[in-house]
Parts: sequence; C-alpha cells; structure tokens
Amino acid sequence: MKKQLSLILAVLLAASSFVSCGETSGDPAGTSAPVSEGSETTPAETVPEETETELSDDIEPMSFDGASFTVLTSANNVQHTITAIHEVTGDALNDAMYYRTQKIMEKYNIEFTEDYAAKDSGTAMTVFTNSHSAGDQAYDLAMHLDRRAFAAAAEGYFTDISTLEYVNLDKPYWLKDVNDVINFTDATYLSYGAATLCIYDMTHVLCFNQELISRCQLENPYRLVLDNKWTIDKLKTMGEAAMLDENGDGVWGDEDIFGIVGAVNALPMNFLASTRNRTIENDREGNVEICLLTNPMIEDVFTRVSDMCWQTGFWYTKTTDSNTYWQKEPHFQENRALFADHTFYSTISLRGMDADFGIIPFPKYDENQQEYGAMVEAGTRTMTVPANVKNYELCGAVLETLHFLSLQEVMPAYYEVTLKGKVSRDEESAMMLDIIMDSIFFDLGMTMFNDTVKDGIFSPQFKNNQRQYASAVAGKMQAIEAAIAAAKGEKAE
Repeated sequence: MKKQLSLILAVLLAASSFVSCGETSGDPAGTSAPVSEGSETTPAETVPEETETELSDDIEPMSFDGASFTVLTSANNVQHTITAIHEVTGDALNDAMYYRTQKIMEKYNIEFTEDYAAKDSGTAMTVFTNSHSAGDQAYDLAMHLDRRAFAAAAEGYFTDISTLEYVNLDKPYWLKDVNDVINFTDATYLSYGAATLCIYDMTHVLCFNQELISRCQLENPYRLVLDNKWTIDKLKTMGEAAMLDENGDGVWGDEDIFGIVGAVNALPMNFLASTRNRTIENDREGNVEICLLTNPMIEDVFTRVSDMCWQTGFWYTKTTDSNTYWQKEPHFQENRALFADHTFYSTISLRGMDADFGIIPFPKYDENQQEYGAMVEAGTRTMTVPANVKNYELCGAVLETLHFLSLQEVMPAYYEVTLKGKVSRDEESAMMLDIIMDSIFFDLGMTMFNDTVKDGIFSPQFKNNQRQYASAVAGKMQAIEAAIAAAKGEKAE
C-alpha cells in the first residue's frame, strides 16, 4: 500500500518539500508554508505543470450524445460521499469537484448526476439491489458502505472493473494495493482511488494539545516523530506526565486532565495499525490468513495498550463508541486531554479550538520499526459498478477520468487546502500529514470484517477492561471463518 500511496504523494507534492518516514534530518521550519484558508489559488494552479503533462487518463474526448451517468450514494456525517457537484460555493474542495464534474460532462457529452439516499448506507444498498433485481439499469456507479459492498460482491451484484474499456488499475490514481487487499480474486469488484475521498477521511491521526505540552514541559512530538523516537512507550510516559487532578479530589473526573481520549471502538485498534500488525492477510490468490493467534505481536500490542489506557486518569473511560465521540466528549477541545484520536475528517471539528494543537501519526512499536502505520476506519464508501450497467464503454471512460481528474485537481484541494490550510496550525503538522498519508494501513479485520473482528473481539475486550484475548478470539473464530468463506462465495467447512 505504501508504494501506491507514495506515487500519489509524488504527484501531489512534486513541487514541495516531502519528508518520508526514513528522513529524519532537516529542520521542520524549513518546509513550504501550507496554503492559507483565504488563498485564491484555483484547483488547477495547485497541480505542478510537469505533472499535467506526464500523467493522463489516455482517453480522447468522445460523445455519448447526452447520455445520463448516475451515481448512487448515501448520507454520511463523518466523510465525503458526494461525487457529482453542480454548484460553485467558493469552498476550494467543493469547487474542485464542481470543475471535475463539468470537465467530465464536456469531455463525453453526458449528464453526470447523483442519486442521494438521504437516510443511510443500508437504504442505499436496498435501493441498489431493488433496482438491480428490477433490471431497470438506473445506476452506472454506486458508492456503498465497505462491508455491505464486500458481502454483495459475492452475490453477483457488481461488474469486474478491470474488464471495463479504458480502465487501467495500474495508474497511480487508483489505490491498487488497497484494491488488492479487498478483492479475493483477480476480479476487482470493489475499488478505491483518488475519487474516493472517504478512505482518506477515515484514516486516523493523533492530535496533541500544544498548551499541555508546554505546561507539562514535555518533549516536542514532531521531533520525536522525525527522529524515529515516537513509540508506544514514549506516548505512555508523556500521557502519564500530563495526568492532572485539577480539582484535587483524588478522583479523575470530568474536571481533570487525562492522558488521552478516543472512542472505544477505535482507539486501541489504532495501535495495531500503527505497529503494522494486520489481523487478516489476503494475497488475492485465494489464500486468506487469520493472523489473530499466529502473530503474537497482536495480543502483545493490544494488551500493552489496554494496560496503559486503563490506568486511572490515563484514558477517559466514559468515551463512547460513537464515530462522533469528539462532539459528545469534547475533552480535548477543552484542554482536558493531552492526546486525542481523530480521523482526517474529524479534525475539521477542531478548527474552533482555542488552544493550539498538533497532528502526528500514532506511535511505532519501538525504534526498530521502519514505517509508521495509519489505520483506515471501517465505514468508508467503496466504488462499485452494477453488474447490469447499461453502457460499459461509457462507464469505463467516466470512471477512469473521474479518478484521473480527482488526483489532478480534487486531491490537491482536499490535501493542501482543506487539511494543510484550514486544519493544521503550523508547518510541522502539515509535514506530519505527508507522513501519515504515506502510511495508510488497510486491515480487513478492522474494515470488511469489522463486525466479527474489531467490534467482535477488540472493542468489547477494551471497553470492559478484559484480558481474555485468546478465548475471545476462539469464540469468534467460527464466525470469522464463515464470513471469509461467504466473501469468497464459498461455504464454511
């Protein structure tokens, strides 16, 4: 995955300073300043000229005589799901998507529209399957909740995208390595690429409170990351140093300062991803390995993190398992936690925070670990093409150009302006975003098999402060095997 994401970053950052995980020398202050919120730079101007001439979708303009191209998607408040934008608002990301829509319509002489299921992903899947069963060919592309699409793929609802004319899944605007993980055969029924902003939206980062760093006289987290000293042990030491019984009653409550806040169903699993331990491996040749018991580091990391977090005052134990926990428990925003687990998307909610904050990756296992890892949360929308799509040529052309233009114009607006310009407060945070984006770690156990692995084993163990890991895994093994078999279109033995 790192190789493919590095290609995307090379396109985005060709004209700017880029620091990889292995480059620890140099002063962070020497990097290019992020684009400011008030910048009038257009999406096209954010793309290096040399990139525009080197990368192409290799498709000449053609006319489909005003044919309609319709995308199905669903409501969501924790990620971007809209694809076809038809109105300029002045927001850099919205407008980049608007221009993308216009260019696709002009290039192929089509109407590019979106059918928005206003309720949820379940509604969208029901609408889709009903349409498919009725044979009405209403949709050319559908954005489905990852695990719903994963299950539907084995039931024959989708077209193998790799067979569509014009589609080249080896191009850097497709996340080939991610797509290899989520497809069990040579066929590509589910896909991610530059147009699926949700995979970036749902990538986790660690935020830290700058005021508490200064107040507690702690080390600079940015420097720890760049010097390869940012480890679980270092986070533990710093979190313990920040624990403060503000009201002096000897009990950690809402008025006190904690080491870290984060959702029950995400916080501990971030450390598995950051230490690059995958719970389920897939080689796309039909070999799927459950690593929960064969990789002892998984239990080791989970136990270490559980022990660390369940110290009195380290983790705010009332944190919910909601994807919007930061709204219900705004401890970090109110200077009552040193660290906070967030996704790229949820960091936008911190814009109004008075105290300065920084963004870094979750820590490595130890200093011997070569790369950081950033967990992709379950719940992303993956792109699919209906099995009964009405025009394969049109679908292939639009899909390829959609991802190409997304890399060229939408991703710079998303990455450079929305994240670096509006969210990050300093050049060092912007630099950290480069590292995090280059460290995305996709695990089937935390996404497609979320119900049986992440929320079936890890979440309840962590939430209830339990350490019966082996027995919890054993209790879910049959369900995991059945889920894998179903995804492969087989029956569990």
